[in-house]
Amino acid sequence: MLTRGVRFTSDESSGRSGGAGPTLGRYFLLNDTVVVNAPVRTKDQVEQFHTLEVRPVDDNQFTIQLEGKSFPITPLGTPQFYQAELADGTPMKHIALVHGKDCLATTIVQHCDYFDCGLECHYCSIPVSLQEGSTILRKSPDQFIRVLYAAQQEGCATHLTLTMGSPDRPDRGAQDYVDFVSSIRQYSDVPIHVQLEPPDTLDQLRALKDAGVDTVGIHLEIYDDALRKKYCPGKFAHASFFDYYNAWSNAVRIFGRGQVDSFILLGLGETPEQLHQGFKTTIELGVIPVPVPCRPNPGSRLEGFVPPYVENLDQLVDIYIDCATLLVDYDLDPTSHRAGCVRCTGCTALTEAYHVIQIQKKGKH
Repeated sequence: MLTRGVRFTSDESSGRSGGAGPTLGRYFLLNDTVVVNAPVRTKDQVEQFHTLEVRPVDDNQFTIQLEGKSFPITPLGTPQFYQAELADGTPMKHIALVHGKDCLATTIVQHCDYFDCGLECHYCSIPVSLQEGSTILRKSPDQFIRVLYAAQQEGCATHLTLTMGSPDRPDRGAQDYVDFVSSIRQYSDVPIHVQLEPPDTLDQLRALKDAGVDTVGIHLEIYDDALRKKYCPGKFAHASFFDYYNAWSNAVRIFGRGQVDSFILLGLGETPEQLHQGFKTTIELGVIPVPVPCRPNPGSRLEGFVPPYVENLDQLVDIYIDCATLLVDYDLDPTSHRAGCVRCTGCTALTEAYHVIQIQKKGKH
């Protein structure tokens, strides 16, 4: 579902079309337990990705067919607060959205300075949702707290993910997060995850922790330097692998083992051997690598890109198993991650692979 995506035989919403994270997707529960954010494919993509067909069973129950087997899936419903507005008339869904079952997520500043100089990541389209009028440039803490309250009343905000585009400042947005999280902490103790590039000082990571941040994502995206330079030119120019390594190491000391993560995009050219060594280096530090099938956003430079793993899903499974095996071997449990993408699990199969390896190893004993 993560790679091939789904298509509906009936009219269904295909999700948001722009932003920094995976777009044009729907959240499902697979077998009533596993959260999956599956891209909804249309037109030529259906054939290109060997897309899975979603067949209705009743009003809220569907199945997908794979290799002659039928699997029940349930689309996660749309929160009621999406229909509500703040006192200033701003739709609540323009402030924050629910990811997975219960992660409330927002991009606190819907702008990335790398787009201003042509150095944006090639798979990202953070300006698109702003251009389409489906969000606002800068969310205030007060706006977000009011949406958080509404989401908590519905039971769909047990942890938070805060993101932003990269600002051209040495702190890489750390102070924006400190101010935002400090305001949230006056209202709620809900676990909070933030994402940023390596800031220039250790004090800025400490300030995030002191403000009330629980987990932090410092996303390298690609281990291979040449590929990272090609697909993430701005991030590559700002920080070397050594800078990320130091930031990870410092963050683990501050936030703890298993509370720091790094997204690793699959399908952009890295070999399984390169990924294995990268995973091992990351995990040895106590950082959780999060392998994610690359899904370039509409409006990005890589729009229309078909990753090679589409024709070799067994290799993709092997990559997940390899990463999960290392996590088990180093006693680094992704399910202990307190907030954010690792806890949500919707865009990666890492947690499922981790459970498989745990079961296999227990069986051998």
